[in-house]
Amino acid sequence: MKFIKRNYFIRCMSRNIGYLFIELALTYLLSSVIVKGNSIIADAVDTMLAGGGVDFTSFIGYFAILTAVGFVAGAFKSAAASKFSIKVQTLYKNITARKLYKLEYAYFDKNGSAALINKMNSDIAEAALLLNENIPTMSANIVTAVVYAVYVGRLNLSLLILMLICYPVILYISRKFAQKIVKLKNIHRQISDEIVAIAQDALSGILVLRAFGAEDYFQKKMDNTADELVSYEEKRVRISNTAMIVRKMLQWLPNIICAVYAYILVLKGSLSVGELLSFVVVLGRFVEVFISLPFDMVEAKEHIVCVNRIEKILNEDDEPCGSIKEGADNTNAVNFDNVSFEYDKGTYVLNNLSFNIPAGSSAAFVGDSGGGKSTIFRIICGFYRASSGTYSLFGRDISEWDIKAAREKMALVSQNVFLFPDTIYENVRYGRMDASREEIIEACKNAGIHDFITKLPNGYDTLVGERGILLSGGECQRISIARAFLKNAPILLLDEPTSAIDVGTEKHIQEAIDKLSKDRTCIVIAHRLSTVMGVDKIMVLKDGCIKESGTHEELMAKKGLYADMYGRGKTE
Repeated sequence: MKFIKRNYFIRCMSRNIGYLFIELALTYLLSSVIVKGNSIIADAVDTMLAGGGVDFTSFIGYFAILTAVGFVAGAFKSAAASKFSIKVQTLYKNITARKLYKLEYAYFDKNGSAALINKMNSDIAEAALLLNENIPTMSANIVTAVVYAVYVGRLNLSLLILMLICYPVILYISRKFAQKIVKLKNIHRQISDEIVAIAQDALSGILVLRAFGAEDYFQKKMDNTADELVSYEEKRVRISNTAMIVRKMLQWLPNIICAVYAYILVLKGSLSVGELLSFVVVLGRFVEVFISLPFDMVEAKEHIVCVNRIEKILNEDDEPCGSIKEGADNTNAVNFDNVSFEYDKGTYVLNNLSFNIPAGSSAAFVGDSGGGKSTIFRIICGFYRASSGTYSLFGRDISEWDIKAAREKMALVSQNVFLFPDTIYENVRYGRMDASREEIIEACKNAGIHDFITKLPNGYDTLVGERGILLSGGECQRISIARAFLKNAPILLLDEPTSAIDVGTEKHIQEAIDKLSKDRTCIVIAHRLSTVMGVDKIMVLKDGCIKESGTHEELMAKKGLYADMYGRGKTE
C-alpha cells in the first residue's frame, strides 16, 4: 500500500491486529486438522492394502474428534475475522469523520463537497470490502498454503518443487492485470466524483434549472459523464473477467500435472497409494489457495485505490490551533499589523493592512467587490491565516489562541443565512448548544421572531426545510440573529445582513441588529452605506488597502472615494 505521510488505515489495523492473529492461529489449527485427517486416511488405506486390519471404532472416533475441533475452530475463526473487520471499519470511519471537522477552511475552497461526500460514502464502503473479504481471505490463504506446502513437502519434496515452479509465471500475469485494473479504478472513482457533483449541483440549483429551462443541458451532461463511466467500467470488468479465466486455467494446470506426476511416483514406489489419495485430496485445496493469492492481491489493489483517496484527506493539514483560551488585553478587540493575504501565490487580496478596533467600538469596511472585505472577516474568524503580518485578538496573536475558544468570542450574522434541515428550536440552539429552552425563547424574543414562531402549528418544533426553504428570507435572518443573541459573544460580525431582504422587513431586522450590537464590538461589511453612517470608524478598501478611514462626516468632508460611493447611492 502506498504511504503518504502516515497511513491511518494500517494504524487502525495494527490497533486491532490481535483479532487477525487469532483468526490466523485458528486457520492454522483448521488446516492442521484437515492434514491430520488426510494422514489418518492414508495410513488406513496403506494398512488395508498391505493386508493389515483397521480398528474402525477408533478410526471413526478419531475423525469425530477432528470434526468437532474443526467445526469449533472454523466458527471462532469466522467470529475473529468479523470482529477484526468491524473494529477496524468503525475506527477508520470515526477518524475520517473527525478529520472533516479539523481540516483547514481553505481545503473546502479547493475541493468540492460532492467529491468529499462520495469519498465518505463509496470509498469507505470499498475499504470495508478490503477488510471484510480481501485481508482476512489472503491472510488465511497464506497460512493454509504454508501448512499444505509443508505437508506435501513431507510426502514428496519433488511434488512440492513441481508445484512451485509455475508460481513466478502466475505472479507475473497477475501483476500485469493489477496494473491495468488499478489505473482504470482510479479513473472510475474520479468520474464517480464528477457524477455526484453534477447531481448535487442540479438538486441545489433546481429552481434556476427549471426557471431557465436548463434541465436538458444538465441531463446531457450527466448522460455523457455516465457513458464515460460505463466505458471505463466495461474495460475494467473485461480485464477482471479475463483474469478470472486465466486464474481457472492456471488452477487446473498444476492439478493435472501434479496428479500425473504423483501417479508416476506411485508406479515407481516413491509414493504409496494411501499417500497418493491423501495428496489428491489436499492438492485441490492447496492449488486453489496457492493460485488465488496473487489474484486476490489484484482485487485488493482495486480497493486500496479507494483507501488511498481517503488517506489523502487524512494527511491534509489540520486547522492551526494554539492553547490560549483568554485574551491579554480587553481594551483592543481586533488588531491587524501589516497583514497581507494571497489565495493564489503572487496574487495579493490584502496588502500590508493595518488597523485597530477597540473593544466596545464599531467599525465598518466598505468598498467595491473584490476589495478584500470578506477576506478580512475570514481572517478575523481564523478561517485563513495571514500570508504575512500579524493579527491579534484581545491582545494575543491568533496563532496562540485555541481556535475554538477564539471563535467563541465572535457571533456572525451574514447575508447568506444557513439553516439546517431541522426545527427552529434546534437551529437557534446552534448558537450555544448548552442553552436552556428559556434562553432560546428569550433570544428569539430579542430577535423579534418569537411571536411569529408561536403562531406556527408546531411552534418551535416547526421544521424549516433544507437550507430554510420553508421560511422567508426575513424569517431565516431573524433566526440567525437569535443565534447571535443566544451566543452572547463580545464581538459581532455583520456581513450586510439586510442586503437580501425587502425594505419593509429591513426595518425590523435593523432594529433587532441595533439591539444585538449594544455593548459589543461590532464589525460590519457594508454594501449599503446607509447602514454604517453611525459607526465609530469607516474604512474604505480598494485593491486590498485602506484608502480612507474616519466617521461618515469626516469621510464626506474629504470628498474622496467614500463620498463618491455615497453619491452613487451604493457600494458592493
